Amino acid sequence: MSYTAEHFAETSAKSAKKEKSQKPKKKRHIYSIVLLGIFTALMFLSTRVWDFTWEQLELYESGHIKHAEEKLSEKFRLNQIDAILDEKCIEYDRFNRREDYMTYMLEVFGNDYTSAKMIKGRTLEDGSVLYDVWLGNTKFAEYSLFKSGDNWDYKSADLNGELFVKSHSVKVVVPEGAEVRANGELLGDEFISRETYSVHDFDDLDDESLIPRFTVYDTGNIFISEPEVSVQNKNGRELVLTEDKKTLRALPEPTEEQLAEIKAAAEESALAYAMYITQDTSFEPLKKYLVEDSELYRRIKGFYHDWYRDHTTTYDNVVFSDIVMYDEEHFTLHIEFDYHVNIGYRVNDYEVEYTMSLVKLDGVWKIAGMIM
Repeated sequence: MSYTAEHFAETSAKSAKKEKSQKPKKKRHIYSIVLLGIFTALMFLSTRVWDFTWEQLELYESGHIKHAEEKLSEKFRLNQIDAILDEKCIEYDRFNRREDYMTYMLEVFGNDYTSAKMIKGRTLEDGSVLYDVWLGNTKFAEYSLFKSGDNWDYKSADLNGELFVKSHSVKVVVPEGAEVRANGELLGDEFISRETYSVHDFDDLDDESLIPRFTVYDTGNIFISEPEVSVQNKNGRELVLTEDKKTLRALPEPTEEQLAEIKAAAEESALAYAMYITQDTSFEPLKKYLVEDSELYRRIKGFYHDWYRDHTTTYDNVVFSDIVMYDEEHFTLHIEFDYHVNIGYRVNDYEVEYTMSLVKLDGVWKIAGMIM
């Protein structure tokens, strides 16, 4: 028991000593807080003083033309192409969008404007000063630096007509009723030309309503860069564009089924005509392949063909080329095949070539014209 008492007595003494030793630490903690508060206040005050000083400095500089010069040249020095383009205040339209001007600018002037030279010009009567910006040998921009109240500012002159030249057009021949779009925008009737376009392969037809009809669109130079052109026929089918002497022609691409159908019809009718020539058929069976109201019909009807004694005929090596689809009812094509007339032990071989124009009447393909 005496051991326990001594132990507790000793512990109480140690605790008292520990509490006494911790009191100075609490004072140092309070002192640190005070110092931190003073430091924060000084930092805040110095920041406000610096901000005020900087505002006054900017205000002072803005009242001098050098400040406006630096502000003007900075966008070229930093190659800020977007800002340079936007500053030109271009009036975009539905055919010439901002991205078209950007593409044009990069193609013509490149993508590096850091070498631009700003040259000070004359001072005008109102006190404004002219500055020219040159990219190599091209005057790219013109600015007027002027006093606005106590400050200097600048504005760009309009050189857009000289720099951004609208030199591109669209001239496209399309099937009647087709829709033409340039840069995604529909071309209206105001762009329909008085120029006519005819497919002369169907000139032999008496009935003009059977001839495929086309519309010519000509926009003139309203595009800053080469436009994207697309054409759809009246059924909404996308047409294929081909170019000939800067004129586009839009025609449908035949499907595999349509190709098979027109080839079969052309081969059958071409063979019938060859057999008519060799007196293996009469005109009566042949005329079902012909458009009756046509010059071809009248010409073939009175045609005097060769006479052969008893013989047989065969043909092979059929080749098609230059197949053109104008619409679902009009095709032209070139067909070649070897035609053999067998007379006894002798065979007469003929290389047959026809350029045919075919029109679909009442669901049947007929020959509208033919060049032999």
